[in-house]
Amino acid sequence: MARQTRTRKKVGAKKVLRRSGKSPEIHCMLIPADMETLILPITAMVEVIDFSVPQAMEGAPPWLLGQIDWESRQVPVFSFGALINGSDAGEVSERSKIMILKSLSDSARLPYLGLLLADLPRPTTIKESTLVETGDEKKSLGVFSRVTIEDQQAIIPDLDRLTHLVTHATFGALPITQLDS
Repeated sequence: MARQTRTRKKVGAKKVLRRSGKSPEIHCMLIPADMETLILPITAMVEVIDFSVPQAMEGAPPWLLGQIDWESRQVPVFSFGALINGSDAGEVSERSKIMILKSLSDSARLPYLGLLLADLPRPTTIKESTLVETGDEKKSLGVFSRVTIEDQQAIIPDLDRLTHLVTHATFGALPITQLDS
């Protein structure tokens, strides 16, 4: 009998949530990255560390600054602004940070990425009603969407694509994501 009571309570709770009419909220970070502001879910972020000069990598594109040692791992650090604008990362400010992100790759080769930050990120909660998609006419590499959140322009990065780009630039070969039959 007790088991049936628990089941009824769960069903009732789901109905209350559905009838509440509240739009879902996403807990995110607004990230000052170069000249752009990015939005990432908090779950993608591992840690923010002070900037240290990455060890340069031979033949790396200008947006890949090199690798740093973090938690006994070599983590590639990239500049999002340089990547989407096809430019050099430029001068790095003394306020710069590196955000360690979880890679979306299942590969043990690259479980983390380092994103160059212009300053500290700040948490925000996004509701569907405050998010307006503005599009990306340039079809920038690594951009999922451009949006406006409460009058602030921001970019939702394509983490899957960024993982592939950084992996390719770091190891010189595209990662295998699927085997042909």
